[in-house]
Amino acid sequence: MTGNKTIDNAILFLALLGTMGCLGVFVYTEMIYQKPLPQNDTELANMMQDSKQSVFPAPFKLDPLIINVKSRKTRLRFLNLQVYIVPLKPNATDLFESKRAMINDAIIDVAGRMEPDELNSISGKILLEDRVKKAINQIVNKQIVKGLLFTKFVVQ
Repeated sequence: MTGNKTIDNAILFLALLGTMGCLGVFVYTEMIYQKPLPQNDTELANMMQDSKQSVFPAPFKLDPLIINVKSRKTRLRFLNLQVYIVPLKPNATDLFESKRAMINDAIIDVAGRMEPDELNSISGKILLEDRVKKAINQIVNKQIVKGLLFTKFVVQ
């Protein structure tokens, strides 16, 4: 300690006061305070409100496509593809339905310009997705495509 009796007593008193305060908070939170039980009706209403705010739009399914891919060899190469478009807004399916033929043509055009070895790589698939998203957004004249899901992707 410091050697001065009044300062030592003050330090001991403050340490005792801090310890008693911590002990009091612990006893109150663990033994005295009772957390209220959840109400079923209130929790159900909160859960329904949260689910209304986080509605995810359903993906739009395009027709299966078989696309000829350019190849340097004499052997014919093609891409068998099934694509789902994930929109940003749930009401975009009507817009995609009205432009279905143009979207299919854009996918055929973009994939037809890529090499088979490029399509077989992960970076090539990401590049294909990015190019197709840009093409679809240009067709509908707005940023509406969140992503593409390839459920079938076979290069032969």
